[in-house]
Amino acid sequence: MKLIILIGCLFLLDMYFYLGTVSVVNKLWNYKIIFKIIYWLISILVYTGIIYIVVTYNKTTPSVRFNDSIIYTSLFFILFTAKLIGSIPLIIDDILRVFRYVFAFFNNSQYTHDVSRLDFLKKSALIVSGTLFSTLLIGMQWGRYNFKKNYQDIFIHNWPTDLENYKIIQISDLHLGSFNDVGKLEEIVEMINDEKPNIVVFTGDLVNNYYHEAIPYVNTLKKIEAKDGKFSILGNHDYCDYVMLKRSSKKWKENFKQLLALEKEAGFDLLLNESREIALGDKRFNIVGVENWGAGNFNKDGDLDKAMKDVDIKIPTILLSHDPSHWNEVVRGSKYNIELQLSGHTHGMQFGIEIPGFKWSPVQYRYKEWAGLYKIDNSQIYVNRGLGHLGYAGRVGIMPDISILNIKKEI
Repeated sequence: MKLIILIGCLFLLDMYFYLGTVSVVNKLWNYKIIFKIIYWLISILVYTGIIYIVVTYNKTTPSVRFNDSIIYTSLFFILFTAKLIGSIPLIIDDILRVFRYVFAFFNNSQYTHDVSRLDFLKKSALIVSGTLFSTLLIGMQWGRYNFKKNYQDIFIHNWPTDLENYKIIQISDLHLGSFNDVGKLEEIVEMINDEKPNIVVFTGDLVNNYYHEAIPYVNTLKKIEAKDGKFSILGNHDYCDYVMLKRSSKKWKENFKQLLALEKEAGFDLLLNESREIALGDKRFNIVGVENWGAGNFNKDGDLDKAMKDVDIKIPTILLSHDPSHWNEVVRGSKYNIELQLSGHTHGMQFGIEIPGFKWSPVQYRYKEWAGLYKIDNSQIYVNRGLGHLGYAGRVGIMPDISILNIKKEI
């Protein structure tokens, strides 16, 4: 029933946009029959894809099901987002016409409409829709694997002078069920190893839902090299909570157990509300990792008190916590002197603008800290933009992120 309602709503949107723009196309293009065929053929293919995803949901293994559906879901997102946004000028025109009709009715005057304004709004709808469709399509084809290195100096007050320019590489949100290409992960590993990092940290969301998704990529992840260790934590998607499995169920427990084993097999020291002291001669600092903790309705498995137990607070502490909301909601107000938190989760919404001196994304209206470095008083957080993608298999403006963090002593 839900599927029928969804398809019905999409068809109404399709028809509304088509009827609002077809007259303009007829004036601009002699081959109007071709436009009609292409328009409805694309829509029908997307409808078919959505029906296929729903009908076959439980008929294949989770990872295969997702790999089959990602193209369909992305095309669906692109097509109907473009039509929805493109319909705004048409809606504005319809509202204005209603007001003018009502005004004419009550003033006993003849209703007339401005043809030039109507054509302008219809052309605007086509331009907006076409531009957005093209942009999202390019982001799907080119943006999702356009890996970028982001360099950032981070100053910590009590950082050992002898460890100046200590290099930490942070990666996050791989969502390996969405990758579909081991070669792309090989490219990431090569980019990481070229930097010769001291430490590599992975801040959660290895998979979308199931441990199966990571199996083809474990041998590649093993190749990541770091002089002083590789550390990881879990993200919200690593708990298999989005497929309606109860944590008390045997299937959930087995999936979680296998995921933890894969993290270890990949060479990561997985921190589950735990800490590690990094000792380099007589120079020391802490790496602390908590399970996922998110504001609002997200699960709160992270336990900062447990993770900080037995931690030497006299030396610098770097916290790994997947969700950046943990910083403002818990970490900053805690009794612990945590100089730096490293997070991911937001993906920068995979859509936005990021140029020197300016960055914007719709996700900033949900998360105050969503990409890059933020500092309040003596506490800092760095939010990685993620390497993978989810939902929309693309990126526009906010590219997949390998963060190279140079840790320095604050003078």
